[in-house]
Amino acid sequence: MMSLNHKIKLAVLISDAGTGTNLQAIIDGVEIGKIKAEICAVISDKTDALGLERARKHNLKIEISPTKETLLPLLQKLNPDYICLAGWKQIILDEVILAYPNKILNLHPGLIPDTDNESIKNPDGTDALWNKGMLTTKAIQNFLDQKATFAGSSIHFLTTNFDFGPVLGRTFEKIEAHDNVESLYSRLKKKENQLYVEVLEKLTGNKQKILIIGGGGREHAIGWKVAQSPQVGQIFFTPGNGGTAKIGTNVDIKATDIAELLAFAKKEKIDLTLALPDDPLALGVVDEFKKAGLRIWGPTKNAAQIESSKAFSKDFMRRHNLPTANFEIFNNFEKAEKYIAKQSFPIVIKASGLALGKGVIICHNTQETNEALTNIMIRKVFGDAGQEVVIEEFLIGPEISIHAFTDGNNYSIFPASQDHKKIGENDTGLNTGGMGTIAPVPFITNKLLENIEKNIVAPTIKGMDTDNNFFSGLIYPGLILTEEGPKILEYNARFGDPETQTYMRLLNTDILDIFNACIDGKLNEQKIKWKKLSACTIVLASGGYPENYEKGKIISGIQEAEMQNDIVVFHAGTKIENNNLVTNGGRVLGISAIGKTLEEALAKAYKAIEKISFEGMQYRKDIGRKALNYKNK
Repeated sequence: MMSLNHKIKLAVLISDAGTGTNLQAIIDGVEIGKIKAEICAVISDKTDALGLERARKHNLKIEISPTKETLLPLLQKLNPDYICLAGWKQIILDEVILAYPNKILNLHPGLIPDTDNESIKNPDGTDALWNKGMLTTKAIQNFLDQKATFAGSSIHFLTTNFDFGPVLGRTFEKIEAHDNVESLYSRLKKKENQLYVEVLEKLTGNKQKILIIGGGGREHAIGWKVAQSPQVGQIFFTPGNGGTAKIGTNVDIKATDIAELLAFAKKEKIDLTLALPDDPLALGVVDEFKKAGLRIWGPTKNAAQIESSKAFSKDFMRRHNLPTANFEIFNNFEKAEKYIAKQSFPIVIKASGLALGKGVIICHNTQETNEALTNIMIRKVFGDAGQEVVIEEFLIGPEISIHAFTDGNNYSIFPASQDHKKIGENDTGLNTGGMGTIAPVPFITNKLLENIEKNIVAPTIKGMDTDNNFFSGLIYPGLILTEEGPKILEYNARFGDPETQTYMRLLNTDILDIFNACIDGKLNEQKIKWKKLSACTIVLASGGYPENYEKGKIISGIQEAEMQNDIVVFHAGTKIENNNLVTNGGRVLGISAIGKTLEEALAKAYKAIEKISFEGMQYRKDIGRKALNYKNK
C-alpha cells in the first residue's frame, strides 16, 4: 500500500500492437500535472514496439520482458504502485494478478458491466456490448455486426476472471451509418486516450489515510473493500493479521488500547478511522476520537450499549414495544435460580456483556440451567460479561442477520444474511463466533424484508434517538423468524463476522462514500448498490476451537485457492512467523465465493477449500444447506 510521502509510480506495459497513443496520453498527463505520478518504466515484450520511441523521446526507463514468466520478477524489482496495460499482448499470469490486486489497469474494447450476470446501458438506453474475450479489431467489428448504436471501452482492474473486474471508467462513441472499423476506432481511440488520463487522475489525486481498528476477518474484508476506493492512499490496521499486511500496514496496537490508538491517529494525521470490533466501541473509542477532533465512523459508547449490555438492549426493546422473547434480568444468582424453577424448558440464559458470541446457552433441564448460571455468575467464565444475566423464553424458527447503515436518522438495509453459529454440522455442538454465512438468504421475500424494516430497523433507530442515544454507524439485529413473525434475539452495534466477508463480495458502491455519508448525516443522498449475485463465506478453524486450540500451524494453499474464479480468502487468525503464514486464532480463514446462485457460490467455496491445509483444520460442510432446504419446502 502506497505511502502519502512518496511519489506514486506507474509502470506502463506496451507491445508491438498499435502506435503507443495510450502511452503518449499517460506521458502527457504526467507532464502537465493531471496525473500526479511518475512513470518508473515502460515495459515491452518486443524490442521494436513503436511506443518505445515515445519512451526514448521523453527519457523514460525502458525494460524488456520477453516472456510471461519474466514479468513478475521485473515488476517486483520496479515496485510500481499501478501497472497500466496499454496495448500489452502477452498473457498476464495469475500469479502476477494475485501479487498486484487492484493495481493492474486494463483497457478493454467493450462495456464491462459491474456484475458478470448483467449488462449496462448505452446513453440511448439500449444494451451495451461487453465483447468479452475479443481483441480490439474483432470487438470494433462486433459493434458494427450487432448493429449497436454505441461503441465503447472500459478501464478496469485486472482480475483472474477474464475481461472482468472493478470498472474504473467507461467511454462511449455513437456509431454513424457510414462507419467501418477504421473510422469508428479512430474516434473511439481518442476517447480511450482521454479516459486513461481521467482514471489515472482520480487514482493518483489526493489520497486519504485510513485507520482500521481490529485484526479479524471482518477487518480484512473491510480493508479489502476500502482498498478498492480511488480515494484511498495508505491503510493502517491495529493490530491486523497476516492478510491485512498485504493491503496495508499492520501496527502493533491492541484494538482496546484507546490512548495508543488516539496517539497513533494524531501522529500519522489519519483522515478517517473505522471502529469495527465491539470491545473498543464499548470502551468509548468513538467518543475519545471525537473529543480530539478526529474523524471516526461508528457508534458512541452510549449507543454501543445496545450490544455491550443485553440487559440494556432488552429494556430498550420492552420500552419501545419491539418484538422479542419474554425475558427477565438478574444480577443475583439465587433470584435467577428461583425464577427458572417456575419456567418451562427449554430456556435461554445469556451473559449480559460481550462474550465473543459465546455467551448464549440453551438449557433443557434444571441441571443444565444450574451449570450455566454457575459458570456465568459464579465461575465468571465470561469475565465481567457475566455479572448480569438475561433469562428468556426459547423461540423456534430460522435465524437471520439484518444489517443496516445509518446516520442516526436515515438508514439503508442490506440483503438478509444467515450465520451458522454452532461448531458442528446440523447445528450441533458449542457456540462459536460464526462458522459461515450466506447472502442473500434464499427464502427471505421482499415483503418479509419490508416488514423487518418497518417494524424493527426503523423503530430501533428512532428509539435510540428518542432515548438520547443517537446511533450512527451500523446496526445489526439478529432475528428469529417465529410463527408470530420476526423477533429480535439480540442487537450488534457493528458489522457481523463472518457476515462482513460475504457482504463485501456483494457491495457494489465505494464503501468510503458510505462511511462518510453516515458521519455527515447524508446517507439519504448516498445510493448504495448490491450485486445481483449470491455469496458465501466458509470459516476454516483451528482444531479444538471453540475450546482450547494450538497456534503456529503452517498454512498452505491459499494462493492456489485464490487462483480459482470468484474466490477471495479473508484472513482472521493468521500471522507471519519466520516467513511462514501460520495460525494465530480459533477462526483462521474465511473462504468467500460469489455465484449466480447460492448453490454455485457454495460449490466454488468448497472446491477452493480443497487447496488449503493446516494441521487440525476443521470446517462445516453444510453451510447454506438448511436455507436451501427451507427455500424448497
